[in-house]
Amino acid sequence: MNVIVIVSVVLVVAVIAAVVTRRRRRADSTHLTVADLQARLAEEAERLHPDGSVGVERAASRELGRSA
Repeated sequence: MNVIVIVSVVLVVAVIAAVVTRRRRRADSTHLTVADLQARLAEEAERLHPDGSVGVERAASRELGRSA
């Protein structure tokens, strides 16, 4: 009886450790900096508007953000 309890406790602790480790890795891999997000936005804007028609609007919105 005691062996079954000990094995059960060890298995529960192992499962909890695996879940915590997996959640920690997932959180680290999804962390993005502001610079990463800005680079992605610039790439997406260029992909959607290769002629650069959005560039003036983005520059103006950046200037408005700085002056506010």
